Amino acid sequence: MSPTAMTDPMHPAPRRGFAALTVVMVLFFVMALVAAYTNRNLIFEQRISANNYRAARALAAADAGVDWTLAMLNGGRVDINCQPSLAAGDSDFRNRYMSTVSLNAPVTAGGYEVTMWSADPSMRLNPACINRDGALTCVCPTAVNPTPAMAAPADGVGSSFRVAFWLPGLGTIRPGTMEFSARGCASLGVGDTACYASTKGSPNVDAWVAALTTVGLVRALPLAPIATLTAGTVVDANAGDLRVSNTDPATGLTVHAGDVITTPIGQFTGPAGSGSDGRQASDATLAALAVAADNGWFRALFGMDPATYQRQPAVVRVTCPAGGCTLDGLADVLAGHPRNPVWVEGNLTMGNDRALGSNADPLMLIVTGTLTVAANVQITGFVHANAVDWSAGAAAAQLRGALVSATRFTTSTVATLAYDKAVLDTIRLRYGSFVRAPSSWNLTRQN
Repeated sequence: MSPTAMTDPMHPAPRRGFAALTVVMVLFFVMALVAAYTNRNLIFEQRISANNYRAARALAAADAGVDWTLAMLNGGRVDINCQPSLAAGDSDFRNRYMSTVSLNAPVTAGGYEVTMWSADPSMRLNPACINRDGALTCVCPTAVNPTPAMAAPADGVGSSFRVAFWLPGLGTIRPGTMEFSARGCASLGVGDTACYASTKGSPNVDAWVAALTTVGLVRALPLAPIATLTAGTVVDANAGDLRVSNTDPATGLTVHAGDVITTPIGQFTGPAGSGSDGRQASDATLAALAVAADNGWFRALFGMDPATYQRQPAVVRVTCPAGGCTLDGLADVLAGHPRNPVWVEGNLTMGNDRALGSNADPLMLIVTGTLTVAANVQITGFVHANAVDWSAGAAAAQLRGALVSATRFTTSTVATLAYDKAVLDTIRLRYGSFVRAPSSWNLTRQN
């Protein structure tokens, strides 16, 4: 056939390429199937990753709830929003949720009960927090206000946790322990099914985890003193008058000194029927501890060295200026931490007439320098200092509990001190730092 015939419109050339098009379409279809299958795996992996993220977020919230609760248990007064407070009507976190049982019961001494807000034993007070970009918004309900409103963000973004206290210590061989669960959630939820709600039942959230933790109390005063006034060296009342009493038959000492006790006049009252005024001077053991290396005196009384003691989470540490501290300078510390051991680094002068401590919340004060009592203070609690000067302006001052001086005690006026076992038992069994019991963390549920 000639080239002319091939281009002749009356005789068109045969069409080619249909088979190739068919093959290409089949290949495209196969590629689409492969892409769809691959995308299915990708979606599956994305869902797994999203679930893992939500679960990890909930677990992190629960663990944050445990740490937050420990910090709050070792803190001072808080208001309804868990913020530090100086108001006498606001309790500390520990006493708000953990009621005390008998201090002297043979098994439950130092044990706790869980505070409820109704007759229903399941109606616990549940502190809770929302975490939004690292900032916490919290509520710490009270028996008077058991369900305070939570200021939750309108967009519902954030994680949250809720805390519930339980009771392993009461009536067991582990008095002084407490158990609590921290329920952490990857999201907030709303209404009665929110993660932070006080209602019973499971929250309606993306994911939630409950972490159960047992905590125990490291006591701030493991052993109470056996004397109303204890001094490592001399008790000097040559220019004053000592009036010291101890009616507790289990201890019985009024003044206990490593060296001499000098007082021209004085009144010492020991336990009824003891036939003794309770004074014990020149105690070689006490004198040896007063000059012992490696903080032997402090270790014997508190069970650890001073550096370790002051690092405990419940201890409130105050560093005094060069001229020393005053009660005015400690006013906010004492008002905001009624049941915390207060560590004063330096000298302290009590120069104001003031009541310090009470039967319910006795004072626990440790002064590394000299404590000067220069006004008519009324102290209820336990005081330890390196040295004690009871000066002329404190003729009407009184201390009820126990006073310990690592070195000397000197008074130039009337010094009135009385031993109070109930006050010292409250400090011995209730004051200190809560810490996690080893191997107690347990994941109780994950959803």
